[in-house]
Amino acid sequence: MKKLILLLSLCVAIFTANAQIFTEYFQTAPIGGNLEGYNDWYVSLKSSEANGVSPKIAEGALFYTGYAGSNIGNVAVLDSVVGATSATQRISTKIVKFGSDTLKAVVGEKIYAAFLANISSHSYRSYRDFFTYEGSKTSSMTRGRVFAKVSTDGSELFIAVTKNSSSEYVESSSIPGLTLYPDVNHLFVLVYETIDGSSNDIITLYIDPDLTKSEAEQTNKLVATDSQTDYSATAGLGINLRQRGIGAQVGGIRVGKSWDKVLLDIPNAVNTPKNGSTTIWTSGKNIMTNNKGTIKIFNLTGAELISAKTDGCLTTNLSKGLYIVRFNNVDGKTTVSKISLN
Repeated sequence: MKKLILLLSLCVAIFTANAQIFTEYFQTAPIGGNLEGYNDWYVSLKSSEANGVSPKIAEGALFYTGYAGSNIGNVAVLDSVVGATSATQRISTKIVKFGSDTLKAVVGEKIYAAFLANISSHSYRSYRDFFTYEGSKTSSMTRGRVFAKVSTDGSELFIAVTKNSSSEYVESSSIPGLTLYPDVNHLFVLVYETIDGSSNDIITLYIDPDLTKSEAEQTNKLVATDSQTDYSATAGLGINLRQRGIGAQVGGIRVGKSWDKVLLDIPNAVNTPKNGSTTIWTSGKNIMTNNKGTIKIFNLTGAELISAKTDGCLTTNLSKGLYIVRFNNVDGKTTVSKISLN
């Protein structure tokens, strides 16, 4: 009995940790006002990163189909002129908290920071970082640096990642078949994986992930290769928006320790109904929705199995197991969920 209670307690603890989500949608930020000073964002305490001016808040949200942070709130605007030289570069920091608990790196766990970005074609033509993790409350200790640059003619966007190097880039051009463009919305997922040992934590960047597929099935990803020290287990972690010559609108920020919860807002990879919020659930082999619309069902390898209209109950003959469902309701809202059929 004691073992059972311990196991149940452990499962509850893991579920609770994975279900915790930090969000920053800039929903109540004054339009045209400074990012710094809003919702505990502050300028870096490292003097060389406190030049220039704060990012501003602009009205309107960014959209990415199926992402839980899509089309919510407003955006922080990074100015391509600010930070073009070291005399004006600036880091704006937000320490991530789940209630009163500050985010920390734990061996065997991953931290996911997902965000939407629309990067301007006026951005710098060589790599400059614009989003990172932060590990210091008194200075600056960046890890997981996300870089961007635009081609000379302004027609193509390139993304790169390092653990902390300013030159040992792993570039998006290394991903077969991936072409990125400025002035369109992109979804990025920056992952910090804590490994037992020293100077061996792993930084991975997912670019425009396919949200009908699991994390393991994603192909548009970069893994940093430079060797750097790791965050300590006691460091309170945060996120940085950095102005270094990259013009961008950034929004829809979600941070947590589960791919499904951060990207899809599903706590345990299986969608279950919640009053007034969830639009998809199951009853036996029936797929239920609280609205009319169109349903597409995929297996976990991404193959489409069913495409049909529904009045709220779609009967299937699918085998028992997990599936991905994309539901478009009559108002045009899209929801992507994992479901379990019995």
